[in-house]
Amino acid sequence: MKKANIYFGLLILVFIVFGCSSGRSLLSDSETSKDQENNTGIVNEFFDPLILSEEDLKVKKTVSIESKSDQLDDGINRENLDSQKPELVAGYRVQICAVSDEARAKQVQRDAILKFINEEVYLIYDSPYYKVRVGNCLTRYEADKLQQLAVEKGFDDAWVVRTKIRQRPDSNPPDKFQYEPPNQN
Repeated sequence: MKKANIYFGLLILVFIVFGCSSGRSLLSDSETSKDQENNTGIVNEFFDPLILSEEDLKVKKTVSIESKSDQLDDGINRENLDSQKPELVAGYRVQICAVSDEARAKQVQRDAILKFINEEVYLIYDSPYYKVRVGNCLTRYEADKLQQLAVEKGFDDAWVVRTKIRQRPDSNPPDKFQYEPPNQN
C-alpha cells in the first residue's frame, strides 16, 4: 500500500513538472518581436533606447528670486570657486524652524532666503524633523547677533545651535576676543 502511494505521488509530481513546462517552441528574436507586435499589451523586451537617433535635450539654466544676488558673479569665475572649496569647521548656526512637515519647512526656507540675502540658508532633514538653519558663524557672539536679527525679521523661535559649518580657505578666523578692563582714572 505504501509502495502504491509512493508511485502515485511520483506520477503526480511528473505530471505537474511536465504540465507546467511550456509546450511552445522557442522563436528567434525577429519572430518574437513580430509576434509581440500583433499582441497588444505585451512589452517588447528587446527594445534598446540607445539605438534611437534623437538629439539631446538642452536645458537652460534659470535664475530665481531665491538665488543670492551677491553670488551671481561668482558663477562666472568657475576657477576661482574651485580654488576656494569650503572647509568644515566647528561653529554655530541659527535654527529658525524644526517641523515635521516638509512643505512647511520649504516655505520657511524660501522666506529665510528672501530675508537673509547675505547668509547661507540650509534645509536639513534629521528624522523626524526638517530643520531650517541660517548662517556660518565661527563665534557664539556672531551667532547671537544673527539670532537677534532673525527675531527682528519675524522668526521668533530662532535659537543658536552648535554644528559643523563651511569656512572658505581664504577667510581668516577672527582673533580671540580680548577683554580690556576700563581705565580706573
